[in-house]
Amino acid sequence: MHLPGSLAEESEEAGGVWSVKDGTPVLLEDFDGLECALATETADAEALELRMLTEAKHRPDWPQWEKAIQEELSTLNAAGTWRLEEAPPSMNVIGSKWVFKAKKDAAGNIARYKARLVAQGFSQIGGVNYNDTYAPMAKLASLRAIIAMANCLGMELHQVNIKEAYLNRVLNEDEVLYMQHPPGYKVPGTGMHVLRLVKTLYSLKQSGQRWYQKLRSIFLSLKFSQCRVNQAICYAQTLRICKDSP
Repeated sequence: MHLPGSLAEESEEAGGVWSVKDGTPVLLEDFDGLECALATETADAEALELRMLTEAKHRPDWPQWEKAIQEELSTLNAAGTWRLEEAPPSMNVIGSKWVFKAKKDAAGNIARYKARLVAQGFSQIGGVNYNDTYAPMAKLASLRAIIAMANCLGMELHQVNIKEAYLNRVLNEDEVLYMQHPPGYKVPGTGMHVLRLVKTLYSLKQSGQRWYQKLRSIFLSLKFSQCRVNQAICYAQTLRICKDSP
């Protein structure tokens, strides 16, 4: 890679953290501002991407993260996501983990602290904790077709965000899943009891499929039809009457 001839000919110094040697840009490793620039960039990124609960507890904004954790636990308990049971000795007990996310507004300021409890699905055993996990997804071509149809027919498009979507699906009766208590928030006095999952949780192998089955049953109960080409698309058949019809 070579710089434009005019730059290489005019000066051997590119300025900042770069220099030019024989027409080739070279990074100055001993540049005084380089360490500060990289440290600032890393600090900004690390501030929003927490990986462990212990890391969050040592931050000055820990009260906000703790509030987010309590809100998540309240939501899970209100939804009846689990019940306390003592797992059989040979039963595989799935781990759990906190996932932290600081959501920002359009100006780049932190608008909300979000803590989500997820299951460590990688510790599930195939054929024991789950079987089939397939769940169809809407293809980009299908979405484009819907947008084009709405445009041609003069329809309005709306988007709905379902909060804690996976918590709306109850596990099948033959699915027996045990999970460890949330890290740092074990229920006092529970002894050897762990969490027997009643509903699906994020990062479980079968959560996507169970949510699809729940959503599909709702649409079918509302007299929607399912697309045979893309089963993630449901539609309602309506009679369109033109004003000039006899």
